[in-house]
Amino acid sequence: MRLPWLVLSLFWALAGCSGATKVVRLDTERGAPVVQVPRAPGAAGRVLLDEEALKDAVARLARDIRLSPRAQEAARRLFEVEPRSGSYLVDVQRRRITPLGPGEHLSSEQTQPDVELTRAYLRWCGRTGRAGDCLGLLKESPVITGDARFALALALAKGAVLEELWDAVKDMANPEALMQAALWTAATCALLWTVPEPATKGVAAVLSAGLIAYVGIDTFWALIQGFRHLMAESDAALTFDELRGAGERFGKVMGRQAARAFVMLATAAIGSTGATLGARLPGLPGAAQAAVRAEAEAGVVYATVGQVETVAIAADGFTVGLAPVAVAMSSHGAAGGTGTPGLKAWKSFSGFKKAMGPAGSGKQWHHIVEQTPGNVQRFGPDALHNTENVIAIDEQLHKLVSSYYSSRQAVSGGQIVREWLRTQSYEQQRAFGLQTLKDFGAIP
Repeated sequence: MRLPWLVLSLFWALAGCSGATKVVRLDTERGAPVVQVPRAPGAAGRVLLDEEALKDAVARLARDIRLSPRAQEAARRLFEVEPRSGSYLVDVQRRRITPLGPGEHLSSEQTQPDVELTRAYLRWCGRTGRAGDCLGLLKESPVITGDARFALALALAKGAVLEELWDAVKDMANPEALMQAALWTAATCALLWTVPEPATKGVAAVLSAGLIAYVGIDTFWALIQGFRHLMAESDAALTFDELRGAGERFGKVMGRQAARAFVMLATAAIGSTGATLGARLPGLPGAAQAAVRAEAEAGVVYATVGQVETVAIAADGFTVGLAPVAVAMSSHGAAGGTGTPGLKAWKSFSGFKKAMGPAGSGKQWHHIVEQTPGNVQRFGPDALHNTENVIAIDEQLHKLVSSYYSSRQAVSGGQIVREWLRTQSYEQQRAFGLQTLKDFGAIP
């Protein structure tokens, strides 16, 4: 028997408001994970996205998106997941099972409820003014089944937001393709969160971390429970009305603000890698408020969310896996959460020098990863002005190293070393900086 939705809604409310606040573990592969307990859940304030902000963001993102004619398949490739269902030919004599390719179906696989639900979906598309398979749910099956049921329920849950998305793209060359890509990207990522103790990686991990920054830890955890229940409801639904009811009930619990953030981040993720999605996040609406919440609740500097490699979800919270050198990019020790034990970081070089004092007699402070404006924007000031990245070296050697960075070298392809280096990742810049210091004898 299915739980009454009112009971489930109460469960979500209790999960989000109870004293058992979820924790975040920052795993940098340098010793035990650092536990981050939110300083004051909700104190960072809500990230508000209005309709115009969503439309503007989607319109800007759409200019750089290369769309696939098969949105569902593209979303699975993006997140590296397999479909939950499909058709197979069974050869008993040879003991072989062969999956049918796209567009290939078994003649007996269509049940009458599936056929009727599909017809109702097509009629719904017509009523919205987008005739035919408007959401791209029938590219891999002649009827709505499997993951397509969940995607349709999710679309119905976010009906108003879906209309806002349509308004943003309707004047573009291929608006329905973008709608389908955004829906399937969101649905496939949500499906990743429905498995027991899910762990996302790559672009899905960055999307997860970004959504945590927008909606907060407890709300994100409650949404995961909601996605799980929505999947069960969509699998059990026999009619379009039952599927729509499940979607609309979930939509009321999800809320428009969370739905807008999810749609916006899913659109930004289309065709991305973790790094490219991370680079897009600071330019999205609400990024300033999301940055405050990311550091206050998750202990992660928002500008470095692209460095998140994995997000594992358990009953008591989340474990965020960061790249090994991203240790200097995590929160710098605000009450309740720290980065690496012993690591201290500041928002500016002047703050570092005020706290640490002079480098010493005959020495100067040196940034291993340079404090260029581009690096500050990409990695955040904490990643640069900290006790692992700023070291004291001999004054004369510091001048030689600085001159080397201003020269043209073969290693930089004839470019000025500093200009070439700024295009590299944090890890590459740090490795180059350490090797340069060794070459000049500044460190052993």
